Amino acid sequence: MAEVAPGWAAAGVLLHVLHQVVRTRGWFNILRAAYPDVRDLRARDVTLAYLAGAGLNGVLPARGGDVVKLYLIRRRARGTRWSTLFGTFVPETLFETAVGVGLVAWALAMGFLPVPRGPGELPAVEVSLLIRHPLLSAAGAALAGVALVLAYRLVRRRGRALLHRVRLGLAILGRPRDFVRGVVAWQALGRLIRLGSLACLMAAFALPVTLATVVLVMAAQGGGRIIPIGPASAGLRIAMLSYGFVEVTGRAIDIARITAFSFGVGALLFVAGLAISLAILRYELGAVATRRLLGRIRARVRGPADGWLPGEPAASTPPARSAF
Repeated sequence: MAEVAPGWAAAGVLLHVLHQVVRTRGWFNILRAAYPDVRDLRARDVTLAYLAGAGLNGVLPARGGDVVKLYLIRRRARGTRWSTLFGTFVPETLFETAVGVGLVAWALAMGFLPVPRGPGELPAVEVSLLIRHPLLSAAGAALAGVALVLAYRLVRRRGRALLHRVRLGLAILGRPRDFVRGVVAWQALGRLIRLGSLACLMAAFALPVTLATVVLVMAAQGGGRIIPIGPASAGLRIAMLSYGFVEVTGRAIDIARITAFSFGVGALLFVAGLAISLAILRYELGAVATRRLLGRIRARVRGPADGWLPGEPAASTPPARSAF
């Protein structure tokens, strides 16, 4: 970490932020397709909302930053519904998910990560506990059955209206040309900018920079998201880079340098994203409302709680209609 080149690191962070800004244009087009009559929502508002939420995903549990994104969107466009806005995440992540899966498949096909080749290499599943304790198995099956019945009743009661509103968020998928031109094109451009960002960050940490190595790093970052547990995903990412750099460059790279790059880049992007997020929230809401908003979101994603978010009716005031 002491040998990091600050100029390349700063260029990598700036390009990473630019990649996020470009990507948000696709989300703006998705929102416009879902709400064609809402004219008071600008592309600038969507960009600020995305950056504010993206920087908080590393702080708030259960991707609470996504709630911040939608909250800021609803402040600018009052006629929107939470369920429809959540539905817009599907087309917004569709292309990115496909590219990520393709990169991981490429890395596996190239042998950058060891995979089981025979039955003896597969992990064993221990089921003897359930066989020896039939009461435990019966209790688990009963709980699962009750949960399914309750879920079915809830969906039958409110599912049709909710499904209709969620489908509004998928409206752009019904127009493939608009989806390709308005979403995929912007996200593909963002991917290219992200390649430049990774190249700068790799140069900052003195890793070999070629097209193949940069694509390898992008694939490793996508593979780390397969396991949404911090230590496990970090280990998978480092393993892919350790195997991959040998195959791509023909020489081994010091594992300490790879580890420093993996954790150092994560720390740089986390600090930069959090600083941008807090600055946007203070600009949009003010310091007091920002602290109150973050506290309410943290409480809500951890469990049910009463109270209200800034800008919404208090709990004692019955809402005129459901936000969903």
